[in-house]
Amino acid sequence: MTLLLPFMLGEERYALKLTEVQEVIEDAEQHYLPAAPEVFLAAVNVHGRILPVLDLPKLLGFPAVPRSERMIVLVEHDFPLVLAVQQLEPLLSVDLESASLIRNDAPNDCIDGVLNWQGQMISLLDLEQLKKRIEEECSTPGGSHATARTDR
Repeated sequence: MTLLLPFMLGEERYALKLTEVQEVIEDAEQHYLPAAPEVFLAAVNVHGRILPVLDLPKLLGFPAVPRSERMIVLVEHDFPLVLAVQQLEPLLSVDLESASLIRNDAPNDCIDGVLNWQGQMISLLDLEQLKKRIEEECSTPGGSHATARTDR
């Protein structure tokens, strides 16, 4: 069984494998990041480390929505990051081996696949694709300012 941390972006449900999540923080004091691309909201102090907060809905082109006070701190490999999302949901225990999972090959949508779990469609976030998308955003002067999604 795999534990997933689901969250909402707009009307869509996404999830991360719990092994990709260090912790969830709440009401963290946010600090301004001068000259950062628009997709970065702020920086927060997580156990003495200053980490950037990514506005995940904005990066993925969702319309502006209120964000949860709770944020997802990713497990630090070579890419320390905190994700701001619209709403976190309770953990799910899923057998990915027997679940209906449609793999995704689109290079820029940051989705590894879409899981049909008990009638719910859950997009599994691909952190490698997300990292590439952020690097592209940061290499563009002023950021590319993601456009709103119109396909949903």
